[in-house]
Amino acid sequence: MENSNGSVKLVAGICPKCGGQLEVDPSQDAAICAYCGTPFVVSKAINNYNVQNAQIEHVDHVHVDLKGSVDSIIGLAEREIDKNREDKKEERRLEQENTREMFKNFWKGFIILCVIVLVFWIIASKLGVFN
Repeated sequence: MENSNGSVKLVAGICPKCGGQLEVDPSQDAAICAYCGTPFVVSKAINNYNVQNAQIEHVDHVHVDLKGSVDSIIGLAEREIDKNREDKKEERRLEQENTREMFKNFWKGFIILCVIVLVFWIIASKLGVFN
């Protein structure tokens, strides 16, 4: 776009990469950002500027539905709590199983020790060690 005096009329744009404020030649297809050095499509930069600086002049009704997002977050929290609860339950089960195994091994060892002592006592009494 040229003015009547032959100079190019620049329009505002925003770099799609870094968000830098630019002035671009709308007659060009592409340009390079003066801030980040990234090539970009001029029409995208102009569109970014227009979207970011759009003004709403008349609105009768605006409805923002956050219920879905809130439900999603609550659902995620509930799943994490349930998973944590199941993990704790499994830890307690394993701990109880280990405790039962430990007591079982203790009693096995105790009975074996008692049998050994009894056998030695019988042998010793037959040999007259206690007389």
